Amino acid sequence: MPDLDALYNKFNGLGFVVLAISDEEVAKVAPFISERKISYPVLLDPGCSVNDLFIVEGIPKSFVYDRSGKLVAQSIDMRTRNQFLGMLAQAGLQ
Repeated sequence: MPDLDALYNKFNGLGFVVLAISDEEVAKVAPFISERKISYPVLLDPGCSVNDLFIVEGIPKSFVYDRSGKLVAQSIDMRTRNQFLGMLAQAGLQ
């Protein structure tokens, strides 16, 4: 999450959006986000409807969409900043 937060802070002025989704309750998520000073939005989905919709079979799972809304990259593991940069390049963000 810190690498993703650094990328969010670097590129959010260019229209880059990060949405994290947690299936945990707010009482568990809020302290976690606060302690790590995560600046991008973290949405709550305790009923796992988003997981079901996007067929998330493992956590963490990352999706990268380009500006037209086309899915251009995804992963189902932890990513480093450089790995995320490679995924973002597929969406045209350098």
